[in-house]
Amino acid sequence: MATPWLLAGRHLRSHWLRSGLTMLSLTVAMFLFCLLISLVTSMEAAVSSAATDRVIVQSKVSLFVALPKDYQSKIEQVPGVEACTKFQWFGGYYQKPENYMAQFGIDHGVFLDMYRKEMGVLPASAATQPAELAKLEPADDARAAAVAALAGDRRAAIVGEALMATYGWKVGDTVPITGTIFTKADGSAWDFNIVGVYRPLKSNVDPNTIFFRYDYLDEALQAHAAIGPPGVGCYSVNVAAGHDPEAVIAATDAIFSNGPQATLTTTEAAFQAGFLSMMGNLPFFIGTIGGAVVFAVVFSVINTMLMSGRQRLHETGILKALGFTDGAVGRLMIGESLLLSLLGGGAGVLLAAVMDTGIKSVLGTMVPAYHMQPSTALLALGVTAAIGIVAGVTPAIVAARLRPTAALRSEG
Repeated sequence: MATPWLLAGRHLRSHWLRSGLTMLSLTVAMFLFCLLISLVTSMEAAVSSAATDRVIVQSKVSLFVALPKDYQSKIEQVPGVEACTKFQWFGGYYQKPENYMAQFGIDHGVFLDMYRKEMGVLPASAATQPAELAKLEPADDARAAAVAALAGDRRAAIVGEALMATYGWKVGDTVPITGTIFTKADGSAWDFNIVGVYRPLKSNVDPNTIFFRYDYLDEALQAHAAIGPPGVGCYSVNVAAGHDPEAVIAATDAIFSNGPQATLTTTEAAFQAGFLSMMGNLPFFIGTIGGAVVFAVVFSVINTMLMSGRQRLHETGILKALGFTDGAVGRLMIGESLLLSLLGGGAGVLLAAVMDTGIKSVLGTMVPAYHMQPSTALLALGVTAAIGIVAGVTPAIVAARLRPTAALRSEG
């Protein structure tokens, strides 16, 4: 049985340009297929991993409308509220505008404890290099040390390990961030002292974020040392064990129903899903693109195999004259098509896997949890195999039905 496969391989090599171009189209198509599917699964994973015992309080008008600071004390009085922290989007960059990253002002006294399940704190000393962070594991004493460091330094901040690695920062470094929403009155940068490094424990946490003390920002605004919008972007609320998040949501919105700013309180999962809805029906859109790519490449492979079949008429006649059955000749054509598809499509899947980390860094905060799942790779290989089989069926049927005498009379 090795002879037919040797013939298939030899024929692919004999027409190397056509075969190469077809495999290249398959490589690009399957790379895009894996990329698009991974975008959807990564965003859906971020929503599904959101906490079930946490709610987000934002303005009913828009997330871009700030809430008053005094709302926090009222939220904390709602039955079932365990802890509450501000979340204020800062908007700034490091050294140059291209180095844009996420920064949030938070309540340092409760933040790390509230996000214990989502963020682990690494036991990094001031001498720890970014490359060494990957070898460390989150620890409770490191969390306690970070909480103490945040309490003792008004400019303190904790930074994601991916961001530390990107810029080569170390614990103890002072990082200047130029604000775009909140700017210093004198035009200088904001200084943040790195006192801790966190590692995401769930896919909905971005490892490229700076969390700093909200009161550092607020005091600068109050002293007119900085310019920016007053208020708080949103509040994150942990619901105490045994209490219904829906009851907390209803009670919170009822308090502020008459203003001065009505609120929209949702579960964390619904809040994160809202970002996806801003992009429209993204899964359908991406699925349509992926389907179009696969549809186009199917015809490319079919065209290649039809030309291959026409060029092999004489060879097919010889095989049949030597005793090869119609089924064997047909299987040879399907096998060649399958081999062509798996070589090209497999290369695309491998390329997507190799570039997984690079794609994640390019997407940055847009899809921080980007990752190609093994199931996506298997699906892509399955689609690749299906393309090969479908593309080989028509020339296989033609070759199987061809009479040996007619094939031998053809020009090979």
